[in-house]
Amino acid sequence: MDDCLMTPPKCGLITIENEMRNPVIEKFEQLRKWSLNKYKYTRQLMSEKLGHGSRTVDLELDYQIAILKDNKKKYENILGLAQMFSYHLFYMVHTQKQLGHAFAELSLTSLDLHKEFDKNADTQRMMAKNGETLCVAINSFIEKVNTLVNKTIKDTLLTVKQYKNARIEYDAYRTDLQELNHGLVGQYSLPKTEQAKLLFQTHKEKYEQMRNDVVMKLKFLEEHKVNVLRNQLGLFHDAISAYSIGNHSQLEETLARFHIK
Repeated sequence: MDDCLMTPPKCGLITIENEMRNPVIEKFEQLRKWSLNKYKYTRQLMSEKLGHGSRTVDLELDYQIAILKDNKKKYENILGLAQMFSYHLFYMVHTQKQLGHAFAELSLTSLDLHKEFDKNADTQRMMAKNGETLCVAINSFIEKVNTLVNKTIKDTLLTVKQYKNARIEYDAYRTDLQELNHGLVGQYSLPKTEQAKLLFQTHKEKYEQMRNDVVMKLKFLEEHKVNVLRNQLGLFHDAISAYSIGNHSQLEETLARFHIK
């Protein structure tokens, strides 16, 4: 009878070691964290818009960002007008060349008015030549200002956007921690509070790092912007001035001084 008895296997938890985590589980975990952040971000944003939630405010930095955004719009307006100016100047030069050619032809066939037609042909040719040189200067101005506005400033504003997102996330986790601290304390609430403190600290550090990045970028941008615009505004003024008095040699000297070929 004893021979028929079987000893059951030992029961209990079995740990299976696996050096590589399941990629599906990792992806699920990433999605869960992203969804949680997205939820808290959206809740905080809506709370601020409805006037219910508190937000962290840096008045000086916010003022600098507002000035940058306003200046960007004004620079874009100047850029658009300069492009329109270049467009019209190009077609005016083209018309002047045709007019000069027409005057030159008539100077050859109109003996009584040869001198008058020839003078006008020379004038139109000279104006067209000056216009072509001015076009080169204006297009250089447009290129440099466009790089400043649509690359350098745009890149800084992208960092500003990341900073603002980090600020909203930080305030969301700060609010969560405050709510837990003001709630009932018990054995089940303590782990949640500790987890909330850890998440709060993580997002606080991220927010402070992004703030420092914005401050540094704004500082370097201001220095770069002043240098670029001082140089380009000088080019624009000198080229227009030389063109307005018909001084072609001065126009050429202006291009050479600003290293424009």
